[in-house]
Parts: sequence; structure tokens; C-alpha cells
Amino acid sequence: MRFYSKKGKILFPGLLCVLILMAVSTLSPFLEWDLLQRIPGADDADRGSWIIAIPLMLLIIWLIASTYYEIQGEVLKVTAGPIRYTMSIHTIRAVEASNNPISSPALSLDRLRITYNQNDRVLISPKDQKAFVDELMKINPAIKVRLKNENKR
Repeated sequence: MRFYSKKGKILFPGLLCVLILMAVSTLSPFLEWDLLQRIPGADDADRGSWIIAIPLMLLIIWLIASTYYEIQGEVLKVTAGPIRYTMSIHTIRAVEASNNPISSPALSLDRLRITYNQNDRVLISPKDQKAFVDELMKINPAIKVRLKNENKR
């Protein structure tokens, strides 16, 4: 079963803004928009920035398009562009609500912190947190769960 990442009101629009600004600044010299001439300190060296900007834009698009969490049998697969985690659901010890802004395979700050193995952790943001946790609990009912507005299970 596949669960797609929630697209938050801060993080997702922020990624889109970065993507749009990078696209405009990268393409403007080729389209002769003269945008770079209006930026103080911009010179011809800035026109070669597309070598870095285009791969970064492709990475952002890849992250936005492919961030999801998949339960396959007794395994949880976390995918966000090139970032991939695979863990046995039987090694998951806890699932807790989190708003931790640290970099993670999540497009929202409304996150779940999954603790697995001894002390490994990953932050994710499934759209339907309750359904996601319910699926995990079907496989491993020993998981300690603490979601927002919900008592411990």
C-alpha cells in the first residue's frame, strides 16, 4: 500500500518558489530577458550558473514528484527522489507526531518520527497519518504510537 507525502503550507510552496526563481534566473540569459543585468554585481560568470541550477531544479522536481511511503508485506519503504530507506516493520518501536524541521523525506512539517532498530529514526509526512499508522499496527501491534490529539496506544 502506497501513501504519498502531505504537501505542507510552508515547505511545499517554499520548494516551488525556489524552483521558479531558479528557472527564471537560469533561463533569462538564454531568452534575453535581461534579468541578470538588473541585479547588482551580476556579470557574465553568472550566465554559466545553469550548469549547477538545472541539476538542482531536476532534483527538486524529483523530490516533489516521488516522495512516498510504501508498505510491501512486512517492509516499509521510504522514497524521496534519490533518498531511500527500507526497514522491517517488525523493527519499528515507535511512531510519534513531530514538527521537527530537520531535513527529511517529507514535503510537510506535519510529520511522523519513526524509531526503528535500536535508535534509528526517520521523519516522514504521509497525507493520511491515521491510515498509515493503522496499516503498520496490523503488522506490528507492539508499536508505541503518539499522534496529535490522541492518547498513547
